[in-house]
Amino acid sequence: MIEKISKTLSESEILRIAIDTGFVIRESKKIRAVDFLKMLLYDQMQYDCPSLQQHAFGLDASFCKKVSKEGLSKRFDNTAVLFIQKIFETYLQHNIGHDSIPTELKKKFKSVRILDSTEFKLSDSLANVFPGYSSASAMACAAIQFEYDIISKKVHSLTLGSANQSDKTYADQRMDNIEEGELLLRDLGYYSVDSYEKIEKRNAFYISRLKSQVKIYEQTKDGYKELSLSALVKRISKQGFFDQTVYIGAKEKKEVRLLAWLLKEDAQKNRLAKKKGKKGKINKNDILWSKLNVFVTNVPAKDLTMQQAYELYKIRWQIELMFKTWKSVLKLNSVRKMKAERLKCYLYAKLLWVLLCWDITALSEQRIWSKTKTLVSLYKCYSLLKNRATEIKDILFNVDKRLKEWLLKMQDYFSIYGLKENKKGRKNIIEILCYH
Repeated sequence: MIEKISKTLSESEILRIAIDTGFVIRESKKIRAVDFLKMLLYDQMQYDCPSLQQHAFGLDASFCKKVSKEGLSKRFDNTAVLFIQKIFETYLQHNIGHDSIPTELKKKFKSVRILDSTEFKLSDSLANVFPGYSSASAMACAAIQFEYDIISKKVHSLTLGSANQSDKTYADQRMDNIEEGELLLRDLGYYSVDSYEKIEKRNAFYISRLKSQVKIYEQTKDGYKELSLSALVKRISKQGFFDQTVYIGAKEKKEVRLLAWLLKEDAQKNRLAKKKGKKGKINKNDILWSKLNVFVTNVPAKDLTMQQAYELYKIRWQIELMFKTWKSVLKLNSVRKMKAERLKCYLYAKLLWVLLCWDITALSEQRIWSKTKTLVSLYKCYSLLKNRATEIKDILFNVDKRLKEWLLKMQDYFSIYGLKENKKGRKNIIEILCYH
């Protein structure tokens, strides 16, 4: 990790990026590029949404650089956005895997990738930069797309964009990034029937929920016969579950392995209530669908049982916990009205913090697990790192042995104050991954 930081966050590399992006400041008279980056990173750890006045004070107190609010505001321009964006992207490109999760899955899949997105509303004045949904009273809305490997903790993508771009469009744009032997776990919004075909053509695997409107067929001597939801419910009621090859899509007739079982009565009622809340009215199809858990996959039964496939898919919710951590600890969505260039600088700086915390936590988790067989809590570790962030204000950009000493100290803190508390009756991620 220290090598990764030295490649992207050394003062010489920061200056090179500043020159390449046109963000060149006369180093002798104005704030240096590295000081501007430090300001963006650390002021946001000290204040949820720093003001220009607080930035100006910090620059004076930390670097003896006096600058007016007006002068500082002018520095938040397109070149500043390009500068911090390039710093972020350069750090992201120097990705490292940590292999913090021991699992037999590595014998079956090259990686297990989880992709999801999170959104947050912005001031309506930014609607032309971050267009949202006028129908949902969110004229301006930003979206973060995040994909990583649950086994190695390698980050495959972390992007900032507008919420009006669909998840399906984003997934299609990244289809060429999928490698042979990988298993993909994604929300319904990233898929269509043709998506499954594209993934298979890359010799990769998927586990996905099935959309309620997609028709299911069985092959007969005379062609294809639709399998109605009522018929599916009856079969499951007799045999306890459904796990067999079917064909989906009225036009495509895509061959998949369909996994289905009945939900408990309480879960059925909750799902139906949510559906009624969204639609207002419910039909027979809604009632039948609310009784079922339905998944499709191309992973053979010899490699994953139905229960194993379901538990693997549930791991996808780990990414939701990460989004909550980013918002509650790093205040990713804590923004107020400001010009677009300044907001973009803030968001890219926070995403850089996301990556820094990610690497430190993943590296520590690997070492703590090898010694104690205990997992760390992402929320607790990010909170500890935020609390101690000012300690690395100087050493982070001048990589030396002090950074290694600081990382070891944080690892000790994690092993005492950052451990995950297992919930009774619920399997943790190690238990889910290890028994396959």
